[in-house]
Amino acid sequence: MKRIAVTFLAAASLLLVAGTCKKEVVPERQWERGFFKPYLGKEFALNGALHVTRIIAAEDEIPASALPLAMTVTNETSRRVSTHFPAGLVFEPTNLEYQYMMILQDFYFSVPAQSETLIDIPTYCCNEDLDEPDDESFYRKFEIQVWERELNDLIDIVRDKRLEGDTAVPLAQDALFEITDGDGLTDATRVALESLP
Repeated sequence: MKRIAVTFLAAASLLLVAGTCKKEVVPERQWERGFFKPYLGKEFALNGALHVTRIIAAEDEIPASALPLAMTVTNETSRRVSTHFPAGLVFEPTNLEYQYMMILQDFYFSVPAQSETLIDIPTYCCNEDLDEPDDESFYRKFEIQVWERELNDLIDIVRDKRLEGDTAVPLAQDALFEITDGDGLTDATRVALESLP
């Protein structure tokens, strides 16, 4: 009886490993070109120790983004809380005349204990024909991390790249617009992205 149980457990372990090694199938996009909205994605929740009170356009550019969002977040615990936003996380505007915004690389930040902190998030625009975020555009959600073939491809290309400065940031924005509003990532843009340090 013991030998049968061991054999069963070994077989179950092999099946589990095989299932784990199976490559996930990334779905095709579900939105029309020029009308990006995050239909598909993985759910995301911020660390429960932190509470977001406001997300709005940042006052200035930052090295990693021409149009960052500024997030006010509070930490009422007695310890510093470190967390991150995953690449592909989408921020939804309260007024849909403004663009959805997305981060293209994992973004790490921490909030000191017993504090309210302003965090500039390196976001990129997703809707070329809609208004860019400004001091009247508020954002309310960041519940979806995109999970679709073309955007995941872009995120994979830039994963370890240095997205900072006057060359890399506009290039990354152009690449995102090629996917959301154009006919897809062009060969020339792909080569340029892959050439980034």
